[in-house]
Amino acid sequence: MKMTIRKAAELAGVSPASVSRVLHGQTGVGDETRKRILKVVSDAEYYPRKKNAGGGNIALFMPQNSLYYKHFFSYLQQMLRIFGQRWNLLLLPYDLSDDEFHRKCMQEKIEGVIIFGFSLSSPELEASIAKLPHVWLNSHRLSGRAPHALMGNELAGRLAARYLIGKGCKKCAIIDIPAQNPGISARCEGFGFECFSQKIDFETLKFDTPLLETLSHTELEDIFLRAQEKGLFENFDGIFIPESFLLPSLHLALCRGAGPLPLLVCGNKSPEHMAGIRPRPAAVDLGGELMVELACQELFKLISGGKNVPERSSFFVSPKLCVP
Repeated sequence: MKMTIRKAAELAGVSPASVSRVLHGQTGVGDETRKRILKVVSDAEYYPRKKNAGGGNIALFMPQNSLYYKHFFSYLQQMLRIFGQRWNLLLLPYDLSDDEFHRKCMQEKIEGVIIFGFSLSSPELEASIAKLPHVWLNSHRLSGRAPHALMGNELAGRLAARYLIGKGCKKCAIIDIPAQNPGISARCEGFGFECFSQKIDFETLKFDTPLLETLSHTELEDIFLRAQEKGLFENFDGIFIPESFLLPSLHLALCRGAGPLPLLVCGNKSPEHMAGIRPRPAAVDLGGELMVELACQELFKLISGGKNVPERSSFFVSPKLCVP
């Protein structure tokens, strides 16, 4: 079935505007409605381009959690530009069963696979994908999977530390909340390593909470406000926020304090989460767009070269600091 925005809206029982907002990673759609729209899109055979001779179908596995949808749909638009009119893109959920994947391979003749994220639902599914040309768009290196297009998360943490140190910060804090995304912990490790190497005092503020991907802004506000009331953020002149999703809630808690605001820096750049924060914090651009471009180029080489293309090691995209 050829899927359009209007058809997806009809199947999901929502307006075409709601479907458009979800596909473009915009806000204004409830979680349940968003999930229903994504299921409709992923269950259908999603054909964004008319197929020309010489191309084929590429399967794209969607992210594990709604926290990463905004980045995913931004990268999706870039992929569509790169694929042009030669390739059709099939959106698949990350928890697709191995049997269902085999069925789609037989029906659609999938030429290659891109996996967005850091896990799949089963080893069996991963083994089946490994038989095809494939690329992982991972947030951090995971052993046994190749090729990878990776973000330089550890370097991102080091760049953030250098920024605070360069601004004269003498005692820094790292906000450490459990997360599914291993790239977040890698940013924390990089920040700590840089502070240690430059002999700058730092402290890791560990929060015993559910996984970050399951928390709402309201829940985070409660967590940080309680920490502020206990004086947890006192005496720090610089704070590293490894995931920008934490920024609005943390900033609100810090503004409730009596002392001056510490200097803030985020481990990833997100205009949506940084909007309205004053003074505007620095952030690290992880180079997602370049990562997508390199991953697509790598996949095309694997598809065209087959067994004649030597196995490639993972490659990292260098992040850069964005200063307000």
